[in-house]
Amino acid sequence: MPRLSAGSARRRRLHARLLAAVVAVLALAGCVSIPDSGPVTAADPRPPEGSSVALIAYGPTPGATAHQIVQGFLRAVAAGGGDEFAVAREYLAGPVAQTWNPRAHVRVYTNRDIIYSQSEEGAVRATATADGSIDAQGRYTEAAPDTQVELDFTLARTADGQWRIVDLEDGILISPVAFEAQYDSYRLYFLTPDGEALVPETRWYPSRSAPSLIVRHLLEGPSSWLVGGVTTALPTGTQLVEDTVTVTDGVARVELSAEPLAADPAQQALMVAQIEESLRSVPSVQSVEVVVGGAPLVIDEVHDLLRNPYVTGSPVVIAEGVPQRFTGSGLVPLSGAGIAAEPRMPALPYEDLPGRPVALDGTDRLVTLPTEQDVGSLLLTGEQLVAPSVDRHGWIWTTPRASDGTVQAALANGTTARVGARWLDGAEVLSLRISRDGARAVVVSQTDGVSQVDVAAVLRDVDARPLTLGEPVRIGESIPSAQAVTWVDDQTVAVLGAPAGEEAPAVHIVPIGGPATDLPPVAGATRITAATGDRTLVIGTADGELYERNGLGWNLAATDVYDPAYPG
Repeated sequence: MPRLSAGSARRRRLHARLLAAVVAVLALAGCVSIPDSGPVTAADPRPPEGSSVALIAYGPTPGATAHQIVQGFLRAVAAGGGDEFAVAREYLAGPVAQTWNPRAHVRVYTNRDIIYSQSEEGAVRATATADGSIDAQGRYTEAAPDTQVELDFTLARTADGQWRIVDLEDGILISPVAFEAQYDSYRLYFLTPDGEALVPETRWYPSRSAPSLIVRHLLEGPSSWLVGGVTTALPTGTQLVEDTVTVTDGVARVELSAEPLAADPAQQALMVAQIEESLRSVPSVQSVEVVVGGAPLVIDEVHDLLRNPYVTGSPVVIAEGVPQRFTGSGLVPLSGAGIAAEPRMPALPYEDLPGRPVALDGTDRLVTLPTEQDVGSLLLTGEQLVAPSVDRHGWIWTTPRASDGTVQAALANGTTARVGARWLDGAEVLSLRISRDGARAVVVSQTDGVSQVDVAAVLRDVDARPLTLGEPVRIGESIPSAQAVTWVDDQTVAVLGAPAGEEAPAVHIVPIGGPATDLPPVAGATRITAATGDRTLVIGTADGELYERNGLGWNLAATDVYDPAYPG
């Protein structure tokens, strides 16, 4: 993800998703009488710089009904990113005009109209279907299909008889178009516990305040579901001086309190790497200056951190009963079958990282593939094992489909580990993949016929041995019948899942912390893998057809090949 301005690539993905969006509800409560007080505030209703849609806010019309006041308020909210909701506040009266916090909770509804209702006392209720929401820390949650949300507005007449809103929940309700105009996605970067790799977490911010929010929330640390799987080099208690990051002539100046001065040079270098990498997604930022205790922080050592390792080469498939590399124009035998009588579902280590190619032998045995030195060995057994995944530490992951609340991992030398995953107990595991940084696992599981996609942190000991999967976060709420998953990059997965009423599985591109977008279905698809980026996606079918990404669709690249796999 040349470099696009203001996150335009994200906007295109978001726009495609938003055109097919769902509904949410707003509820409103009773009316009271209040005095008319406070001056009318003028505002500049310009949309944010770089916005793709110009939305103009208008203040309340004299004599407007309660219904019209709520409608006008929501229209002003849609343009509020340009004037920081000054016009929207003209629709409020009493203390709420100052205390209302529009950024506390952003509710995005689908492109369908809001439905309004009104009580005899004058209260108004607006109804829509939810597409997603963003909390005060910028974390996006996709709404499940047909999720309804209700918000209550309390209205009252002023002394001169004008309706105004006197009570409402914090936050805003906006359409996909307004959301696209006001918000963009950014990444906060944390560290793996060994300090070797960067791990992103996506957040959504208004573009004009993004630099300050990025650093402020980076200092607060990762979301709870990531705790244990990542760490940070920023010392506890470190704060932004003046609570803001200034950007002048492309240079972001980050002024921090004195706590980092007590850190050793290696920790300071990691701290600066986190800040620089996190601010890199802001288009206006070309470089970063970190100031600590009033003086620029000088870093002598630059850390070469792993960040979404680039996958080269061709995928491995099973063809003619043995693992072979598909070059695009033909097949090259990888190593033979070795001890595997029925090799299937191969998995490869990342280039120049620990590990060894493996495969399932039938459905119940995980084996290493042969080399010049040996014919391979049996690593572990289990009933109906899922396709294996090799992490950057060389651990090979799999699990029986019927979960007992653990998953299994093994090294090529035969060392094994049972990894706790209590939230999977009693579920049927369909797919398990470890992220390229080794800090997260994405799992497709099914319970009572209903599938779901979860991401969880991987907790390890000091030797990188996996111990447990943390409590998960649900993603891809809009995807029915999920059956397989792969990592596309360091913060995006691709999920195979058949749309409701359809038999052919579609490919859903799902950012961890963002809205999903869809690619066309492929009949009979059972396996999905990617090198680096969604343009490298490859799909395998039950009939041995291999499809490669071709524009917005798929190109049949080979037949009589099965179970394609890139490293990971």
